[in-house]
Amino acid sequence: MTDTKNCILIVDDAAENIDMLRGLLGNEYKIKVALNGKKALELAKKAPQPDLVLLDIVMPEMDGYEVLKTMKSDPELEHLSVIFLTSKVDPEDEKKGFALGAIDYITKPFDPDIVISRIRPKIEMSVNQKKLREQLSQLQNQTIESGDTESEWLDLIAKGESETCEFKSTLRFNLYTKKHESRIENQCLKSVAAFLNGNGGTLFVGVNDDGEPIGMKPDAFKNEDKLMLHWHNLVREYIGADMAQFIHTKVVDLKEEQVLIIQCDPSSRPVFMTRDGDEAFYVRMGNSSQSLKPSEMLAYVDSRYGTAR
Repeated sequence: MTDTKNCILIVDDAAENIDMLRGLLGNEYKIKVALNGKKALELAKKAPQPDLVLLDIVMPEMDGYEVLKTMKSDPELEHLSVIFLTSKVDPEDEKKGFALGAIDYITKPFDPDIVISRIRPKIEMSVNQKKLREQLSQLQNQTIESGDTESEWLDLIAKGESETCEFKSTLRFNLYTKKHESRIENQCLKSVAAFLNGNGGTLFVGVNDDGEPIGMKPDAFKNEDKLMLHWHNLVREYIGADMAQFIHTKVVDLKEEQVLIIQCDPSSRPVFMTRDGDEAFYVRMGNSSQSLKPSEMLAYVDSRYGTAR
């Protein structure tokens, strides 16, 4: 019979702490135990990979900070959710833990009820992220199978705008006022945010409303590198640097015109677009992107992410 329990890896060199946590969590979760950092890294790679890691900081040879840093630099482990559970109570230690990528920081001695209440939503969040990664993998496989030749891009454009496809004539140039305007950039960014908050999608920049490639000439970038740098800076500043992993951008030639293609995967967390002092949450509705009111946004986020939000 398959064990359906979520898995927690406890990393601590003190046997009494491990026994206490095992007694506290063992009935609800599958428990793995490592007495040092090296063993923790080995166990973290073995199936089933842990849904959560409870990591002590003060350990011989390899402390918790080094373990977490190693995990975040390893493609097989970087996705793991890690909570520091430690006797170090200095705010600078906590700050360092979060800077390295920990999702929570619990100090000893701890209240068992507090530990359980802090762990449960983190487990749920980790499981939801795992499901999204699996969906993302399926989408990426579909993309690889479908290819990205000019004829295939043109076939996609020919189907017209939809919940997962949109056209923008330019990235920053207003064809009516003949000026560069941030409003035009905002339209592109909000579409990307909406794709991230939904089922993903593709934005074609340099394609007019009729589905005709008109190229990036109106935006007047000196070269492709300048264009890509400008776009990536927009994403980092107004959507978030951590979202770059879900956004795949390339420039392709369609009918002898250069078109910017932005493919978005579903995000593992709610995405807000922040610009000019405003923060907005966008979703796709038909073939357009719409902002939601706070109450609508909370209902949408609850239905998509559950209590992990």
